[in-house]
Amino acid sequence: MFVGGEFYYDGRWMTAQPDLDTSGMYFLNGGQACLRVIGESLREMGFQRVLLPAYLCPSIIRALEPAGLQFAFYEVGWDLSINIDQAARMVTEGDAFYFINYFGFSPALSVQFFIRNLQQHGILVIEDNAQAGFPPESIGDFVFNSLRKQVPYDGGYLKSRFDLQPIISRYSGKPNRRLPLIRAYRQRLAGYLLSGGDDREELQALYEQAEKLYGTDGVVCGDLSERECIEHLDWKGIRQIRRENFLYLLEQAGSVPGVTPIFTRLPEGVSPYGLPVYLDPSIRDRVLDSLGDAEISLLVHWDEIAAHPLTRTNRQAVEMAGSMLTLPVDQRINRKQLDYLAVKLAGAVAACQQFTG
Repeated sequence: MFVGGEFYYDGRWMTAQPDLDTSGMYFLNGGQACLRVIGESLREMGFQRVLLPAYLCPSIIRALEPAGLQFAFYEVGWDLSINIDQAARMVTEGDAFYFINYFGFSPALSVQFFIRNLQQHGILVIEDNAQAGFPPESIGDFVFNSLRKQVPYDGGYLKSRFDLQPIISRYSGKPNRRLPLIRAYRQRLAGYLLSGGDDREELQALYEQAEKLYGTDGVVCGDLSERECIEHLDWKGIRQIRRENFLYLLEQAGSVPGVTPIFTRLPEGVSPYGLPVYLDPSIRDRVLDSLGDAEISLLVHWDEIAAHPLTRTNRQAVEMAGSMLTLPVDQRINRKQLDYLAVKLAGAVAACQQFTG
């Protein structure tokens, strides 16, 4: 039995009529492309520095670096909440403020109030919905997502109160070299997982080739056929299944000794990206490997923090990344698979704890 991993094509979630209103949004080839456009816009408006959360994917830094921006980092707690007091002391005129809706969860109302107050004082706000998809509300001056983290289609939607078309038009006609490769991969992956009819090593090589191009293609205008598919997905149904899976797995995994869920409640409107949990860092990687051997693919957010020169000095962020695992709750997963995941997780944690002891 397999659980999680990369998305494959699944027609069960397609609808006859569009289920999504994307009017006023720009459509690019992914979240990193959205960030590059945001960086160029900030530079052209005269902004010089971006305040980033200390706990983040370093690819965010890489996407903004070409704009020549400077970076400073504010603290994020173990519960993924923003340290408002510290951030308030750091922010100055001419800064942009970047925040992440981690795993699809919006920040607390007190944090939202703080962010809106920044905007009233001329601070531009970038809202990262890469893990949130299409939340009911957004407050950023720039808001973007990354759909490949939610569904088997490529693209990122970017919304702003500023006219970004002059920047985006510079990339008109640029080819998307990744797209045919990742499409072939997703098609073959479905066959491999559902019927075993493909070579695993060839699939992995194809995926790695596509991922390399995602990092080097830069900004590409989004593919219209991908956009058509994205906007004809049953997003309400996807959100509902993710919510049901999250709550069920929270109950199952949350009762496993040594497993600590970060979010213990699910607010209305949230479409959870996954169920992030903390483990003892001394056993985290062995648990990850054990579950991988059981065909359970989990994500780590984000080990690269410990290696990147701008993030590795933040001890707490490094420790958070070294302790966390994200359990999948997406729309492909059924109750039987969740039970299998919970049993294997409990067994792996117990075995690793016994070995360590």
